[in-house]
Amino acid sequence: MKKRDKGGRFWLWLFSLLLIVGAALVVIYFIGYDEIQEVKIIPEPKRAAPPEKKMAGPKVQGEIPMEKEVPPTVEPRETGIPVEENECVRVERDVDEFFAVLDKKPYIQSFKSGMGTRDHFKRLLKRLSSVPPVPAGEGNDPTILTKNIFHFFRTLDRKDIRLIREILTRESDTLELNLDMFYQWFMLGARCPDPEKIRPPLEISYLYAGFFLNTIGGRAYLFRRPTLLRVLVSYYSLLIVHDADRKGKNSYGIDIFPLIVPVREELRLFPNLLLKKDYIRELNNLESYYRKKR
Repeated sequence: MKKRDKGGRFWLWLFSLLLIVGAALVVIYFIGYDEIQEVKIIPEPKRAAPPEKKMAGPKVQGEIPMEKEVPPTVEPRETGIPVEENECVRVERDVDEFFAVLDKKPYIQSFKSGMGTRDHFKRLLKRLSSVPPVPAGEGNDPTILTKNIFHFFRTLDRKDIRLIREILTRESDTLELNLDMFYQWFMLGARCPDPEKIRPPLEISYLYAGFFLNTIGGRAYLFRRPTLLRVLVSYYSLLIVHDADRKGKNSYGIDIFPLIVPVREELRLFPNLLLKKDYIRELNNLESYYRKKR
């Protein structure tokens, strides 16, 4: 009985397998035959034989040999103007454009000073240069402290002070670039022409930089201003005092080394400064310079 059952199961399994294979062939024939027919075997094209190299024959008179085309080299255009003079022209032009834009602002026109902002600025610089502050000695002489605290109020008119405040407030969006522009303008020095004698010499810039960094009156004035203005003025004051120190013109012996790290750390708190990398690099250089001197 057991043998007969095994034989029956074997033939049943074999019949089922043949039935499945047959059904699969039918499906392939009726469904896949059309797609198989569309596949055409394209014979590989015969590769053309490489052209035979011709032996160079004698040159025919009048024949122009073909030369490999070489792109022309563009030489830098010579303007005949020294690089320093180009910088002088650029900075002066930027300053002129700044005042030209200011003159068109309604809040500037409302002051009705009777002169353009450039002429007004020239007058203010002459007045500030004629009576500079004292950047040291407040602890030894109380009169110096008093004069420094009220320096701007004694030197400038109320209208001038109000105009400066308005400009600083209204032009706060471009404050960073404007301060950088004026710093470059101040530091042009004798290497650039100044026919109107507007730019103050380094000696005067040094006195004001020391005033902002080293006196109670100057620091108190900055702390009443917006934080970004205070930090940027402190930064440029460091550069000016360093330049005077490097040229042997640090007449009051102002030590800026303790101020470098605090200014650098405050600048790092402003993530959107356009010239932030330049500020940090310059302050790192100053720190390294004065560490070597100690």
